[in-house]
Amino acid sequence: MTGFGKFERSIARGLEKFPLLRNIIKESYKRLTYPLCRQSGFACELHPEAKIVSPEQWAGLAEHEGECFFGYYDKPPWIKDMNQAVFHRLKSDRLEIIVADQRNRKEYAMGTTRTWNWQQGAMTQWVPGTDKKKIIYNTAEDNVLGSRIINLDGSENRFVKWPIQALKPDGKRALTLNYKRLMKYRPDYGYSVGVNNFSPDLPLNEDGIWQVDLNQETAELIIPIAWLAAFKPVPEMKDAAHWVNHIIYSPSGERFVFLHRFLGTSGRFSRLYCAKFDGSDIKLLMDERMVSHYHWRDDNHVLVWGRSASAGDRYYLIDVDSGMLDVVGEGTLDRFGDGHCSYSPDRKWVVTDTYPDRARQRMLILFNIVTGSATQIGRFFSAWKFDDVRRCDLHPRFSHDGKWISIDSVHEGIRKTYFVDINRIIS
Repeated sequence: MTGFGKFERSIARGLEKFPLLRNIIKESYKRLTYPLCRQSGFACELHPEAKIVSPEQWAGLAEHEGECFFGYYDKPPWIKDMNQAVFHRLKSDRLEIIVADQRNRKEYAMGTTRTWNWQQGAMTQWVPGTDKKKIIYNTAEDNVLGSRIINLDGSENRFVKWPIQALKPDGKRALTLNYKRLMKYRPDYGYSVGVNNFSPDLPLNEDGIWQVDLNQETAELIIPIAWLAAFKPVPEMKDAAHWVNHIIYSPSGERFVFLHRFLGTSGRFSRLYCAKFDGSDIKLLMDERMVSHYHWRDDNHVLVWGRSASAGDRYYLIDVDSGMLDVVGEGTLDRFGDGHCSYSPDRKWVVTDTYPDRARQRMLILFNIVTGSATQIGRFFSAWKFDDVRRCDLHPRFSHDGKWISIDSVHEGIRKTYFVDINRIIS
């Protein structure tokens, strides 16, 4: 058993008030135990009924050398009809936006951007709510941080002077935040490029979550960080730094969830909020210091890895109307610890990943909602050089037809993106 157990997690939890000491002990422990658990020459092990391919292989194209990846787990790389997939290819300090076309067996370079990070890329995604095949990605032009919308047929190519974090399902609006503030406090999610329209030190009453009208190219600050910092304040907020992150719309787009995080002398704290699409009816869903990853089951329920006073750290299904929490996968899914969880389109499965265990292996896990059983789809090695800001989480994402899972991995020694065929497993 190379995973980290409940005892080790409880020690890490007990050290949360001492963040510097906690990080030193945590990293030292991982380095000390790795030689005892490492598997020499191991790269990847896949479930016998699964198959893994690159985007180029999936589209019937020749393989490209170099690094490529997709980004975060909250959106799929495929378009709805499953004929094209988008991803990022690294070219020096820039990302090239690539579309692989399976039907026509072609590849299209849509543009480049200097506005990216290793965890989320350039937030590149398909624009929903239209029959036209359009992508959007964050970029900076003339020292303005914004986003570019491109139609694959060339009929539209325009720059919007606002970046995006989450797209509303109708494709007309988006939610965004201050990536320069993230660069200061969470550089793994921020942008290093210099711009004039955002600052890491914006006053809290002028920073927060904006709603962007993509057609009118205007935006409105709907949830200021100042409001979040003043809501149910705790002593740990004194002289703390505040930011917001990880905004995700509900399936209908009528609601969204997000994290308010603050960092002070007692370490980092996270609060999970839900709000209506216009920023009204804000509800605090979790407030026990630790919340990490989540995904909507439907408009009224969200699956979360977080902490409750009664049951500790595990997966919960939260009713956003009542605030009630139900434990999910007790004794099965939760034994793997924190992961990037998301539902299959039919809501019968949850896919998630793990952080590197003692052997530096990340697991890809498929959880059956009906039976409560967990199946290991694969294990993927992650070398020490892919740690901290450069880390490569699997970030699993279901395809629209539920037959594929997209992941990013470094088990071949470089960062690459892959498609895992799970059709035989779920059948």
